[in-house]
Amino acid sequence: MNAEEKGHAAMKAKSPTGPVYFKEWRIHAGYSQEELALILDVNAATVSRIETQKRDFVGSYLFRFAKACNCPSPGDPVGRPPSQISIDALFRGNAEDRRRAEEILTAAIRSSLWSSDESSLWKNDGKGGEDGNDKTS
Repeated sequence: MNAEEKGHAAMKAKSPTGPVYFKEWRIHAGYSQEELALILDVNAATVSRIETQKRDFVGSYLFRFAKACNCPSPGDPVGRPPSQISIDALFRGNAEDRRRAEEILTAAIRSSLWSSDESSLWKNDGKGGEDGNDKTS
């Protein structure tokens, strides 16, 4: 194996054991296979084979793909579909992803703050400390 082949082998990503989401991210970005192939400088058959897991991909493909499709994180195409919000979306996502993530987190926080659960830390029953005894008097 020559130096170039060794470098290529080292860059080869392991085939994921679960699903990959290349197709979902491509569609989310609004690209056809042909359009994405032009952007990534590969042919459409390569895009198709990677989407269907009939071909392994190299790390550089994953990074270029993630950038072209505006993924918040380079690992998103092999980690989650675009419909699943990640915490990365708050910091690195596009404006729409950040807005959706913020709405979801805000709703979750409001729900937990206003919970009617008796064990809620936010409930004040007027009896003083945690155990109902006011130790200051």
